[in-house]
Amino acid sequence: MGDMGEVFSAMRAATKQRHADWKKANMEILGASGAIFTVTNCGETLMFRMSGKPKVDFYPSTGRWRVVGNGQQRPMSGGAQKFLNWYAEQSA
Repeated sequence: MGDMGEVFSAMRAATKQRHADWKKANMEILGASGAIFTVTNCGETLMFRMSGKPKVDFYPSTGRWRVVGNGQQRPMSGGAQKFLNWYAEQSA
């Protein structure tokens, strides 16, 4: 592998580690919050489906979330604590 290949390999490894760290931290925050969610896709997606609230998918490895069925809306970001604060303010 050339120099560029080694650089990209190192970048991919750093990204994987960063996402693993974010996932661990986000899952700890969500677990401690008492929030009710369903884990899908081997833990890569958390589905929040509370009555009176919008349907939301949260992605713990990136700290992003999106409202389901909301067309082409871009995902929101900020991590688990920001998501929990945002979700608490929402109504259906």
